[in-house]
Amino acid sequence: MATANGQVYYEIALPDRGKWSYRMKASVDDKKYATDHRPMRDAFVNDGHFAVFEDSPISSRCKISDICVYGPGHLNKIGKVGRTSWDSFSYAILMGHNVWMHAVAVQRANDAYIRGEMPDSLINDTFTRVTFAGLVDQIFSAKTREAAHKIIDDNSKFWTRIKGSRGFFGKKTINAHTQFNNLFDVSDEVDVPELEELSEDEAMDALGHLDADIEERE
Repeated sequence: MATANGQVYYEIALPDRGKWSYRMKASVDDKKYATDHRPMRDAFVNDGHFAVFEDSPISSRCKISDICVYGPGHLNKIGKVGRTSWDSFSYAILMGHNVWMHAVAVQRANDAYIRGEMPDSLINDTFTRVTFAGLVDQIFSAKTREAAHKIIDDNSKFWTRIKGSRGFFGKKTINAHTQFNNLFDVSDEVDVPELEELSEDEAMDALGHLDADIEERE
């Protein structure tokens, strides 16, 4: 979904007692890069699109021209001059990068948590120190199901202080929308594709070229 919306992961941030996130923002889509063979990361950072950009094993092997394939006047797979410089395999490359970043962010977070580091939402030092890990240990160590449920109920305020990236607290944190925000940082610079620009027949024709395009690019 991130790639479909033109977004790319560029940084994993795990500050102890801070906000943990793996950040994304709008990627680069510019026809001027079709003949630019610099590494993808170099073009992103040196041209000011990103202050930092963390490479994946996929992005580190790509040039900016591997993403921005179509240059000015180039016809796309349906024989038109489109607004985007991307082709179908550009999406595949960025999707692979995003999936790798997503998985590595979770692995790094788990490793950090094992070392005793944690985001601010999983610890409460107001009166006595309460940590998410400590409560989970208590719940699973309880001798009865009723005792475990009581620990969960007694700490309801703690669970609801684990907020989403848009600052939701309390009961507002317990829904699908805010759980998405708890996992993702999304830039406001999203350029959502205008899907209505293609007719149904044109869209199906474009998708039909995907396998041939992948084989050609490989």
